[in-house]
Amino acid sequence: MRSLAANLLHARGDLQWSLAAQDRDEVIPIRALPAQIGRHPGVPIRVVHPTVSLVHAELRQLGHELELADLSSRNGTFINGKRIVQPQLVHADDLLQFGASVFRLQTEGPLQPALNATCQSEELGDLALALAQFEKLLTDSSVLPAYQPIVTADKGDIFAYEALARSRLFGLEKPAVMFQAAEYFHMEAELSRLLRTEELKLTNANDRPHLFLNTHPVELTDLKRLILSLREMRTTRPDQPLTLEVHEAAAVDPGSMKMLRLVLDDLDMKLAYDDFGAGQARLHELVEARPNFVKFDRKMITGLDKADASRRQLIETLVGMCRQLGIVTLAEGVENAGEAKACRALGFELMQGYHFGRPGELKRPILATLFGR
Repeated sequence: MRSLAANLLHARGDLQWSLAAQDRDEVIPIRALPAQIGRHPGVPIRVVHPTVSLVHAELRQLGHELELADLSSRNGTFINGKRIVQPQLVHADDLLQFGASVFRLQTEGPLQPALNATCQSEELGDLALALAQFEKLLTDSSVLPAYQPIVTADKGDIFAYEALARSRLFGLEKPAVMFQAAEYFHMEAELSRLLRTEELKLTNANDRPHLFLNTHPVELTDLKRLILSLREMRTTRPDQPLTLEVHEAAAVDPGSMKMLRLVLDDLDMKLAYDDFGAGQARLHELVEARPNFVKFDRKMITGLDKADASRRQLIETLVGMCRQLGIVTLAEGVENAGEAKACRALGFELMQGYHFGRPGELKRPILATLFGR
């Protein structure tokens, strides 16, 4: 509830509104209403950003309330992460986003956020901030690679590392939010290529650690561009053992997967199907476009030591089938000694998970004794 003083200020229209930039130390006062927002030098609230239109949006007084309207902008106007089509009321502490530039609406009066404001959603706030930071991620080398060990099931020796990534930018620390922002700009493939480049760059070319590098499903729709990026990686690191991970759900076209496998063979790279069993286990692709590795999804591994006989039998059968096809099996998401013991008993050759190490820096040499290299 508002205080009596806040109600009086609100009724008289004496509140002083401002926009606080979320990616830099800047507060823009709103001196008069209506106030247009855009990149044009003549607008009252000028936001110089390539995703902001010349005249992008407008803040208006609507009785004792404040309203935001989009002015047919190219990249959209958002309130708390949701794109608006019609003018909509805004309240103190709402996140207002113009293209990829994000501001928080502030007031100098004692007015509190409206009870129906949706800015309390952490997920929407994270996404809005991520959109504002995304351009910096691509241009400022703000990626922080991390490497999680993949170990042999029998001895626990390090066989390879899966290359993962975080970001040092506020609001973009989590990979899921990074790709949410990339999806908004239709740049998932560009982000995925950037992560692989940075992950490879931080490894020591002399030690040549075996890396498992991820792809985004969108990249499989433009195989030519993916292949080009793989050739560039091999040119950069001609002798480093590399495995490309493809999500099981993306391996839907046997023809494309066969083509990719031929290219990888030519580049002396390996192929892994990731998250096997997360959706539907694509057995047809295992035969028609045979990978070198299959990474069983953590959902199949979690609690395996306490699983009933039917579940264990199913996984043992899938593991045995892969091994008969000459495919190395890897259990993902192994969290404890019990799960590790169960995976060994069912025939897994490799394991990965917090039980063997969290993602971090490369700490010690890897083995090169299994499966070549």
